[in-house]
Amino acid sequence: MNNRKGLLEMVIKDRLVDTKKHLSTLQHACSKFGTDFDFSLFEQAWTSDNEDQRLLAYGVQAGYENAINGAVTIAQELCELEGWTPANREPKSTEALKKLKENGLVDAGTHARLKDAYESRGDLQHDYAHVAVYKIYEAAAATLEGVPLMLQDVALYVQQRST
Repeated sequence: MNNRKGLLEMVIKDRLVDTKKHLSTLQHACSKFGTDFDFSLFEQAWTSDNEDQRLLAYGVQAGYENAINGAVTIAQELCELEGWTPANREPKSTEALKKLKENGLVDAGTHARLKDAYESRGDLQHDYAHVAVYKIYEAAAATLEGVPLMLQDVALYVQQRST
């Protein structure tokens, strides 16, 4: 294994751990809105005049953005490690996620959730003043469904690759 591949494998393993922490933070933040992450409770907090309530809602947004960003970066790095995309060019997020599906690391449903959550992230970040609360809720929910499966399967893949 060349030096770059060894470094990439180590970076992916570290990023898996870091992204699991972000996912755990998202799960904790969502739990503040009922056991099923209730939209109406989330919306009340997001639009509340109470700063502590808004902070709980903003914790969902931060956890979601960090978890989905980590997942996509892992996908991009794995594409480089495995040569699934051209060398010396970071694949676009959608391309990297598609390669995970094509190579059997995620199924079609997980791929769709990851893609939707990541595409929503860009929309939400660039239109923060007019952000729709439901879009954040949907993106966080998609992240909660897709990222754990992806992390589990990528971790297993990298572990098996190393042996």
